[in-house]
Amino acid sequence: MPDQIPHGRYVATHVTPPPADETEHFVKCPACGGWIDCRDLGTVFAHEGPLPHPAADRPQ
Repeated sequence: MPDQIPHGRYVATHVTPPPADETEHFVKCPACGGWIDCRDLGTVFAHEGPLPHPAADRPQ
C-alpha cells in the first residue's frame, strides 16, 4: 500500500549523471500545487492518493 511507505526511507540513486541543478529533482503536483521530491518514493506515492496531500509538501 502506498501510504505505508515511510518518507525518506527509499531514496533513489542515479544510473546516469545527476541533474545539474537540485531543482530538477522536484515536480509540482497538479492536484495540490505542492512540490514533490521525486527521489523519495514515499513522497511520490503520498501524492498519488486523494486530496488532501501531505501538508509539508504544500506551498507555505
